[in-house]
Amino acid sequence: MLTLNKHSQKVTKFIDFTSKSTCYSPFSLMHALSILVKCSNDESIKELVSKLEFNEQEMHEFSNMLKQDSSVALASNIFDTQLEKIANDFKALMMKTFEIVPEKLVSATQVNDWCAKHTNNKIKEIIDSIDGITTILISAIHFKAAWAFKFDPKMTVQKTFNGFKGASTVQMMHMKKKVHYGENDTVQMARLRYSNSGLQALIILPRESTPAAFNAALCVENLQENLFEEMTTFEMPRFKIESTFNLNDTLKQLGVSKIFDSVNCIETLGDVMKVQDVVQKTFMETNEEGTEAAAVTGIMMMRCAMMPEEPREMICDRPFWFLLVNQMGGIVFATSVVE
Repeated sequence: MLTLNKHSQKVTKFIDFTSKSTCYSPFSLMHALSILVKCSNDESIKELVSKLEFNEQEMHEFSNMLKQDSSVALASNIFDTQLEKIANDFKALMMKTFEIVPEKLVSATQVNDWCAKHTNNKIKEIIDSIDGITTILISAIHFKAAWAFKFDPKMTVQKTFNGFKGASTVQMMHMKKKVHYGENDTVQMARLRYSNSGLQALIILPRESTPAAFNAALCVENLQENLFEEMTTFEMPRFKIESTFNLNDTLKQLGVSKIFDSVNCIETLGDVMKVQDVVQKTFMETNEEGTEAAAVTGIMMMRCAMMPEEPREMICDRPFWFLLVNQMGGIVFATSVVE
């Protein structure tokens, strides 16, 4: 199973997907963490890799696949207040791996403008201040594609949607076509294709309308292999969802805590750092024409104040040796002072 899918299943325990409609991007988080993983190989990063079952090669291949998809735009960057501290070989690695050219961090507006640029203006702000922040590792993804077979707007009607908190009225889209469909005792599943895109929409409808059954329905990966093209009456509401997450607690609940204390980035970013916040913002809109989605994940970091070294003390108030040695360490005189 892909690391992204394992992660998606795990976070249903820590992110509330049932109180309100929520859009989360496991890829965006993992892509941002991919940059952090390149910054160090200390115990903090080893813990992250272990607890998240992070597969660097898998993420690299997955990212390259998305980059080749015309419906997807993927970007990442490093903003840093002290560019002069970043090692040249690390800059070269960032260019080769992520096409990153680090920028000097000067304002929140600068970072937010970058987000808007790389998400088709769907995510215009990821931070409101850079106070206390010295480094930002950031990843953005934008997707836009039309359905291979569009819904007819004339068939869209007002219908009742029975949510966890009660019924509401929605604009329900309708089609009757051959789609890839599958079912078992717990869920129904349909896969809808987009035009000129390698991404597909996979819609999972639990038979039981409870939060527990809803979260469990995300764990039906094997069913994807058993979807067959069948004539299907399919209805789905139009929706537009925007979500914001601070993922600090989520990561800690997943066992990742050391990065919030310190990460030894001396050989890459030039200092010992620590993660201050991991923030994600997402957008998704689906209608009769197709889907547009965007996500930005920012890892806000700060340089750790290097504690001044405690001055050592050597008080020769008890017997000691006094040696005269040459440059090779050879003892010329050995004297004991014992009284």
